[in-house]
Amino acid sequence: MAEQEITSVGDYKKVSELVENWLEIHQNETFDLDIICRQLEIHQRENRNNVAKKLSYEVNRGNLEKKVRNYRSILSLKEKEYIDWTIASDKDALDIHWPFSHKDNSCFGFDGHVVIRPADLIVVAGQSNKGKSTFARNFLWENMDYFPCQMMVNEYAPGRFKSVVNRMDWRSGVGSNGCPKFQMIVRREDWEYAIEPDCVNIIDWINLSDNFYQIGKIMEDIQKRLRDGICLIVLQKGETSTLGRGGQFSLDMASLYMTVDNNVLTVVKAKEPANGHNPNGETYRFDIADGGAQFSGIQRVTKCIRCVGKGIRWEKGSGNTTCSDCEGTGWVAK
Repeated sequence: MAEQEITSVGDYKKVSELVENWLEIHQNETFDLDIICRQLEIHQRENRNNVAKKLSYEVNRGNLEKKVRNYRSILSLKEKEYIDWTIASDKDALDIHWPFSHKDNSCFGFDGHVVIRPADLIVVAGQSNKGKSTFARNFLWENMDYFPCQMMVNEYAPGRFKSVVNRMDWRSGVGSNGCPKFQMIVRREDWEYAIEPDCVNIIDWINLSDNFYQIGKIMEDIQKRLRDGICLIVLQKGETSTLGRGGQFSLDMASLYMTVDNNVLTVVKAKEPANGHNPNGETYRFDIADGGAQFSGIQRVTKCIRCVGKGIRWEKGSGNTTCSDCEGTGWVAK
């Protein structure tokens, strides 16, 4: 819309119409006076002043926001998405099957005590090669006969994966039709676009080399894609960190958040405990058996009081010695 379409240099009404039409097309975009005037091909000073006047009017009406020199249309942001919670079901909890040891039947304390609902996110954050992928594979194995499942990977060689799951012989990953019971894809970025909305999705793992705060937006975008499905997300974690990469940003969106360190799993957050038992803060020691195929010896533990979880203590005349109460692990059975 060129300036010559304006009937006169001081035609505020025509300028106002042009600005309204432009704002309708460019909702939520950030712009300044120069940008809108250039795109409308408005160059005369008086007409630029009319554009500025119209923008000021829309700011006062609450249809635009202005910060320093920049404007942003917020018309669509003011639209509200209403939720009729009265027709929602409070019985929509999913019957999720949790990993446990098929060697000795020891288990983590999730069964019956953690509620997972549609569109929930589960996070397992841990150091490299410390058991988080074992948890992800076992989570897949326990649920693939009950839900449609998809696993996204970024570093698996197919042969290595097959070698491990062949040792998970309590269940076959192949159905009677000769086809896999789940789909497996490679995904290293833009995970949300590969989400299956009504499936159990497992992402092993989301790799962020920098800008770790982005994990919050990534998880939010993943959750927006879910309907009746859920997503388990594996994250890397530093040795001295209490949370996965992204810190608090990785925690906020999760309904269940666990960390794995040196054969110890800690429940950092269980948003919805159930049946009178709150697993928040619980800690479990475990062993990994059969070359990473499964867990064994899962046991609820607490930090050793005698050595304060360090595994060693100082004794007069002997110096630092292995703590006899916890046998140097830093943990004792609870």
